[in-house]
Amino acid sequence: MRIFKNRGAIYFSKSNKKKSNEQKILIIALAAIVCFTVFFLIALGINNDFSAKKFFAPDETVSALSVDDQQPVVLPQVSGKSNLVNIITKDDVLLFVSLIQIDMDNVSYKVATLKPETEVDGVSLFKTYQNGGSENVRNAVESLLSVEFDYYVQIDSDDFADFYDDLGRVNYAVASDIRHKSDNLGVTYSVNIKAGEQSLSGSQVVNLVRYYLETGNTTGANEVLLNCWQQQINAENYENSERIFADFISITDTNISVRDFSAAGDEFTVLTNESTGVGAYSAAAEYDGNTVNEENLQQLRGYFVK
Repeated sequence: MRIFKNRGAIYFSKSNKKKSNEQKILIIALAAIVCFTVFFLIALGINNDFSAKKFFAPDETVSALSVDDQQPVVLPQVSGKSNLVNIITKDDVLLFVSLIQIDMDNVSYKVATLKPETEVDGVSLFKTYQNGGSENVRNAVESLLSVEFDYYVQIDSDDFADFYDDLGRVNYAVASDIRHKSDNLGVTYSVNIKAGEQSLSGSQVVNLVRYYLETGNTTGANEVLLNCWQQQINAENYENSERIFADFISITDTNISVRDFSAAGDEFTVLTNESTGVGAYSAAAEYDGNTVNEENLQQLRGYFVK
């Protein structure tokens, strides 16, 4: 076949025509394969995410499974109850006495607070401390409640404030504004706190407890101290417990020994674990003058009996 164009001529041979047909067939087949492959990948992608984001992102499923597969922390089995008399003083003047039970049978704290004028067998705790010191105060409390108290701790209010601040301030909800100044027992103190959630320092805790006891609100005094126990006995402080205990021994008069501290390791492990719901109970003392009334005395005994 010949096509004339201007002065030259272009020829297409029969063999070229045959090759052209074969090329067309190959192109069509290739196009069919490409279309099938695209269709297959689209169908596969519906059920599987092959995006770049998915490719480079961390495997969240594996991470979640790793977390879920972790075994829960197994806490030691603990039991028993320990009673403690805490004696707060200022220049050898008794400011108040708090009674604490650490109840590992029910994993809880129980607190009662006694004013210094509390009389046992006709003698105030204030006079008992002046005449015989910390151990005599513990003996008087045991006589009052007919319950054994394992430990006593006496600490000056200034040392208490510093030690408390080292453990961390405590959040406490104050019901109403408090403005108060007193020289009760010859030791002047003042309270100036606004209503609402407050972050209390150690000195504010001492003064607030004194204020509540002086105004007859023993429940308020208990609640302040219970907040301290619940918030300051925590995992962070437990990690530093050896240093904290060394500081504690250096500033207190106490019968708590290093052996007692070491033996309490399992109890602290339970009390400071985030999964443990530690209970808190207020044992409010009720007075007739400076004497705990008989009916209330029976209730207080119930809190601290072992």
